[in-house]
Amino acid sequence: MKKKLIIVIAAIYSCMTLAQVGINTQTPHASSLLDLNSDTKGLLLPRITTAAANNLSSTASEGLVVFDKDKKAFIGWDGTKWQNLGYEEINTVPSATNVTIGGNYTIGSVLTGNYTFSDAESNPDNATTFVWRRADDATGSNIATIGSATSQNYTTGASDLNKFIQVCVTPGSLVGASPGIQKCSAWGGPVGANQAPVATGVTISGNAIQGQTLTGNYTYNDAEGNAQGISTFRWTRSDDTSGTNETTIAGANGITYAVGPGDVGKYIKFYVTPIAISGTTTGAEAGSAFKGPVINLITGTIFSQGFETGDTVNYTTSGFFTGGLNFTSGTTAASGDAPASSPLFSTGSRGYGYSNPTTSTVTSTYVEFNTVDASSYTNNITFSFDVAAFSIASTTNGMESSDLVSVEISTDGGATYATKLTLLGGNSSSGSNVRWAFTGTGAGTNSYSSSNLNVSSSNTSTSSGITFTGTQAITKLSVTGIPNSSQLRIRIGLRNNAASELWVIDNVQLVAL
Repeated sequence: MKKKLIIVIAAIYSCMTLAQVGINTQTPHASSLLDLNSDTKGLLLPRITTAAANNLSSTASEGLVVFDKDKKAFIGWDGTKWQNLGYEEINTVPSATNVTIGGNYTIGSVLTGNYTFSDAESNPDNATTFVWRRADDATGSNIATIGSATSQNYTTGASDLNKFIQVCVTPGSLVGASPGIQKCSAWGGPVGANQAPVATGVTISGNAIQGQTLTGNYTYNDAEGNAQGISTFRWTRSDDTSGTNETTIAGANGITYAVGPGDVGKYIKFYVTPIAISGTTTGAEAGSAFKGPVINLITGTIFSQGFETGDTVNYTTSGFFTGGLNFTSGTTAASGDAPASSPLFSTGSRGYGYSNPTTSTVTSTYVEFNTVDASSYTNNITFSFDVAAFSIASTTNGMESSDLVSVEISTDGGATYATKLTLLGGNSSSGSNVRWAFTGTGAGTNSYSSSNLNVSSSNTSTSSGITFTGTQAITKLSVTGIPNSSQLRIRIGLRNNAASELWVIDNVQLVAL
């Protein structure tokens, strides 16, 4: 009985292997070996990772199909590699819109083809081509393609004179479907002759004062974008703003002009002739308005400060210890002060004193005068003031070489200062605790053009508690040859390190000579 059952099963299996198989259908299609029929379910193939598919490559048989669940795609082995059996969306070609021409329609000008590139798949604009054409009129009569013009920019030439220009853009990309449909701009023109450069906004900056430097300013323009060459300049003077008796100033052919004695009372004008390096090179001369009248540099007091009750306060204080700055008046005591019975001012009835009770390392405290515009004054300005040193409530104290008074000058409104003169409280030897009254006749001076100069008394005593008199007492400090800057700012630095030490300054003068 067991042998019979095996024979039957084998017979049935043999028939199945030779016949078509249908699932959910009694009539499988004649072309199929396996026909699956369902309106609600599908065929579920093996689902593996990309790594598993790669591992399977060494044993896969041609025609093997699986679903790559990493790539979300059906893949089939073609005998050498896996092929994506999925589908791709239809790629559309790019488009060009808003095609226009930018630039000037003159010979030598660079025209630019402008357009908007669009691609549904966001493919890059890297294969777009251009065609430039010329015609006799704006309707496109006698169109001729400009053979060498195949880039986005086109420089017009002699053949384009009086012609109309058009650019055509064929959008393209090296990715996806390409190229798109060619689109052309409207006709632009007619192309005119090359234009000469022009100078606009011609002005003069600077002060119309003898000794000052004027600067000519202008803006260069060229319709074709030709770069500026060596433009030429000239300066003139006249009797009034109408140009009466206007004459060209010999040798004044630079962008700047130094106002001289012959210009006093006159009006100055700047002219520029713009020059291009190519195209039509020489433009029309353009001039500024007249500037003037030129005035002579003036002399006299620019500012002064006597620290009197009615004086305008033209200074501020800053630095280490501003609390040590106070007005001084009256005289020192007949006993207990040194020098005794000496005025605490040089002129009027008040001075300005500085005493610092700190005995440790100190830095300067400043009396800083307001910025002044000295450009209308001569270029020979002197800053000076009176100075004296006292010992208060002590007859043995006074100044040492570490105590000082400095003059610092700025020509940029106080952004930077240069120290030009420093009075040291000691003497030429090793004397200490020195003092002197305003009655002394010594002076310390230095030129602005020189480096800082340290000055001290010529007294050679090495003793302590010395009172200087006569020329040994330096009571006048001055810096000469200061330039007439429009942002001149000066400060006096004061330094000492004992409550009984008192510097007093007075009679500050800034004078143009």
